[in-house]
Amino acid sequence: MGKRTAVGATVASAVIFSVLLASSLSVYCATQEGHRLHLVSNAADAIADAALAIEGAGATNALLKEQALLGSQVLDCGSASATLSEEISGLGETQTSSNLTVVATASLASQGPASDNLTMLAPFGGYVEGAVNTALYEQMRGATAQLGVYFAKNESHYVHLPVRMVDMASDCSLALSEAEEAISTTVAPECTPSAVSSIIDEAVGESSSEASSSGLRLAVYSHLNGTAPCSVDVTVEVSQPSVAGPGGNFSVELRGEETAVFGS
Repeated sequence: MGKRTAVGATVASAVIFSVLLASSLSVYCATQEGHRLHLVSNAADAIADAALAIEGAGATNALLKEQALLGSQVLDCGSASATLSEEISGLGETQTSSNLTVVATASLASQGPASDNLTMLAPFGGYVEGAVNTALYEQMRGATAQLGVYFAKNESHYVHLPVRMVDMASDCSLALSEAEEAISTTVAPECTPSAVSSIIDEAVGESSSEASSSGLRLAVYSHLNGTAPCSVDVTVEVSQPSVAGPGGNFSVELRGEETAVFGS
């Protein structure tokens, strides 16, 4: 009887030990899994945060490059938008940071949302009618392979610079047209710089005043190109000074040229 009791106690102890061992193993595995999931979550959050930072930096770089383009050249009144569109399409870039790569491409935008959820772009985020607007398409790829974390995201953002390109081009073209019409419909006066300038100034005076009252500067220059017949080279320059940009204030200038012959 004593032996059976001892055997029974031994079996019971073994069962209890097995249960405790299994329970401890389950707790250990659960703890390890929880730790792994915590690491995975942290890695995913880190990649997402880094992507957001690089995304904002890339958009800001695109705006800075665009500002440099606009401020360093004189655009032709008739082809300003086409030239700018071509130049902006070349502003794309690739940025890499550790295990993350962001590829950005840019294009001149003709429409878009008025606000953008990438707050780092303020106050240049969103589409603004009449401004120079740019659409940015960004592809983000990253991974922490040892934890099995992979990140992939595509986003579009809209940014702008408060450059009144449409207004400037319109004012420039109008002034050129007014000067050309005044010259071609006027019987040739005494072909002197003062006489020619007087006719042109009268023709474009109202347009020049309107441009000035709206914050733009419009200037017209003339050069006698011949006296038989009396012809003149007309140059119109329109500028927007003190434009606010991410790199500080800058100026933008458009220029148009036309040769006109006085009537007879």
